[in-house]
Amino acid sequence: MKPPEDTATIERDLHAVDAALAGGAARHDDPVARELQELALALRADAPVPEPAFAQDLRGRAEAGFPREQKKRRLPRLKLAPVAAVLAPSVLVVVLVFAVGGPSPGGGDSDGGASGGSSVAEAPSAGGDSGGRAEAAPDASATDSLSQPPIERGTGFAPGRRERRIERSISMTLMAPDDEIPQAADDVNRVTARHGGFVLRSELDTGDGGSTGSFELRIPSGRLQGALRDLAQIATVGSQSQTGQDVTRDYVTATDRLQAARAERRSLLRRLEEADTDAEAEALRARLDLVAGEINGLRGQLRDLRLRTEYAIVSLDLIGDEDGNSGSGSSGAFDDAVGDAGDLLVGFAGVLIRVLAIALPLGLIALIAWLAGSGLRRRRRESALA
Repeated sequence: MKPPEDTATIERDLHAVDAALAGGAARHDDPVARELQELALALRADAPVPEPAFAQDLRGRAEAGFPREQKKRRLPRLKLAPVAAVLAPSVLVVVLVFAVGGPSPGGGDSDGGASGGSSVAEAPSAGGDSGGRAEAAPDASATDSLSQPPIERGTGFAPGRRERRIERSISMTLMAPDDEIPQAADDVNRVTARHGGFVLRSELDTGDGGSTGSFELRIPSGRLQGALRDLAQIATVGSQSQTGQDVTRDYVTATDRLQAARAERRSLLRRLEEADTDAEAEALRARLDLVAGEINGLRGQLRDLRLRTEYAIVSLDLIGDEDGNSGSGSSGAFDDAVGDAGDLLVGFAGVLIRVLAIALPLGLIALIAWLAGSGLRRRRRESALA
């Protein structure tokens, strides 16, 4: 039970608050009561005022006793659970079939990602050849950049690793009518330039004995597959072969030897600064000359290895056919495409049949389970209402 003085103080404060709200001013003599009056006035001043329309609507609803609002009739919901129960297993099986057993995307090279990680240091420069056609050759002065980090030792030469250095060589023969050989040669130059490569050597002969062409291309290894696809679209492919040689060990060995030679040169320079006699200084200078020659040789070897691995060698021959029989090759290519399309449809139909053979029983089982669950829930509701 509260003491009488507390009760009197509370009643005094309440009367003071009522007086302030009625009079609109805080005039009580007691500082605590006056502070309560000011607080009450501030709260009333900050109280939100409802919109007139809302206040009128609320007043009307209060006078009417807050009647219940009529609920809007909702459209019956479609029971999609049976459809989902049938389609979900089918979709799952299709995804699994194409994710696990589907064909792998073509156009890639097993070693393409291995050598495409390092930046290309060689740059092509324009030049001329004996046939009068413009060609490009690598600029040796631009390949002297050794700023990229050396390959780490002790990591092994596992396939697909970034440090692998693969030297690639491709031989390709394209056949076209004699009158189309010059246009095909121009297309070869355009495709090579579009993929960042350059023509190292080119020859074109359009004499009376028939039209022929010969090209030696350098194409970046990372864009090799796309370039080969575009070259194969220029004319009918007569033959094509690819070879690869792993020169990673040579590259690593040359890099290590270059680092060791540079370290030795730094040591010799320090010793030369501290040499006491002319004979000792002369011997150190002679050794420095030998080390400098070794460094220059190793740098040239690394430039050559980079050029051979960053750029694939593509030897392309254009062979003309004065009888125009290459048109039959186009017809044969069209027939092959039609046959491939038919094989693809047959394969897709086989996959679809397998998917349906697995999905239909699973869907039927899911549908039966859903119907059984619906019946069980309905009986429980009926028993609860009874």
